[in-house]
Amino acid sequence: MAQRRSALSSRTSRAALPSSDAPEWEIINPGLRLGYRRGRGTYGRGGSWLAASRSNDGARIQTKLGRADDLVAADGSAVLSHEQAKDAARAWAKSLRAGNEAPAALTVNDALDRYFEARGAEGMKSIADARTRAAFHIRPKLGPTKVADLSIEKVRAWRDGMVTAQKRLRTKRSASKPNTVTVDLTEPEVIRRRRDTANRTLTTLKAALNWAFNNRLVTDDTAWRLVKPYRGTTAARVRFLSPNEQKALIAASNGAIRDLVSAALVTGARFGELARLRVSDYDRTNKSIFIAESKSGKPRHVPLPTGGADLFERLARDRPGADPLLRQESGGAWAPSTYNRPWKALLAQAKLSDVTLHEIRHTYASTMVRNGAPLIVVAEALGHSDTRMAEKHYAHLAPSYVADTIRRLAPDI
Repeated sequence: MAQRRSALSSRTSRAALPSSDAPEWEIINPGLRLGYRRGRGTYGRGGSWLAASRSNDGARIQTKLGRADDLVAADGSAVLSHEQAKDAARAWAKSLRAGNEAPAALTVNDALDRYFEARGAEGMKSIADARTRAAFHIRPKLGPTKVADLSIEKVRAWRDGMVTAQKRLRTKRSASKPNTVTVDLTEPEVIRRRRDTANRTLTTLKAALNWAFNNRLVTDDTAWRLVKPYRGTTAARVRFLSPNEQKALIAASNGAIRDLVSAALVTGARFGELARLRVSDYDRTNKSIFIAESKSGKPRHVPLPTGGADLFERLARDRPGADPLLRQESGGAWAPSTYNRPWKALLAQAKLSDVTLHEIRHTYASTMVRNGAPLIVVAEALGHSDTRMAEKHYAHLAPSYVADTIRRLAPDI
């Protein structure tokens, strides 16, 4: 008798499933199930893949694997086909079996290591950022501590310490004795940024400890579950360069830094995305660049305006496809440690201050919104998985019937 085809195996069969927050499950191995949640009101996002199994003591364990390839092509990482989701579920189950014996004294470092290993097997895209955050903020203070010895007071004191500690600067000359850089902790924006960093780091710590708790490596999650993030930390004002500032920046630049700034202005790409571009990523036929690896894990093609196409045409002309598309003056690829000095020199020349290269990305998006681009288009160009970030930062710039009506009818002195 032929085996019945799974209802989760194709986009068409999944689309026929009713919209629901309750997943549809299929058994893919003894004791291992693959789930698909279509969700309610998920238009524009597609469904998601889940995996479920049981621990040695019979407790049910579940994890999210990634998005389904309902609306966009699978990339094997953030967006998975049915077969890729089954492979990810099996890798997750294997990581559980590898660490199903609770150590006698699990430390925070142990929990972080096992969490990152498991999430890496599941294709976690932002794992590098999480590892860096843990290495800088979590491991030095809490790493050697036994998870069983954590308390609400210890976790809260660690969280608060990230906000109140003075910045320490290590140099090659005095690596063992870091200098302390005085930070004005009465400045509201300094506190907001530090609290935002503390919240992000607390999220990483909680994710690792929750993974350990859900996998029965620890028996109590009270110490971190009851420590809440700071409120009101994400209200940073996003800076946009005016047209005159953009012109001043380009006019003051030359050579490699001019190419880098110009590329950022016409693509809205992050610095890391630009630094990873290869000559072969420029599509002469369609006048676009292909960003294969982004923060969200979503690859994208970015169409170029005429000037942008001319820029990349010049940069790619008569060069091997594997070469870096954007290069330093030395000919090497850009890296975070190599652009800071020319960038600061450029700002001084253009008489601009307190501008970051990332704000050129905001400038790209804000210009599009002011010119009438729908937020879904802006989100797609920036590589966001949905419009939430675009709405948060740029919606107030869009042509608005409400704003136009208020300006026309409100009292005016």
